[in-house]
Amino acid sequence: MSLKFLHQVIIFAATSISLFFGGWCFLSPDAVGSTGYLIAGIVSILVAIALVAYEVHFLKRTRRLIIQ
Repeated sequence: MSLKFLHQVIIFAATSISLFFGGWCFLSPDAVGSTGYLIAGIVSILVAIALVAYEVHFLKRTRRLIIQ
């Protein structure tokens, strides 16, 4: 397993966790009328978007590198 592949797996896992947490914040029964859940959900979705943008940037920068 290369370092580049491991990096992709970890970023994918972090993005998935962030999206699941954001979904939980929006769909939780306790979230009705709570601004804390709303803010946490929005921030977690923004973090997921930032992680995807970072991964695209990383893949472009390491396209021609062979990292073992």
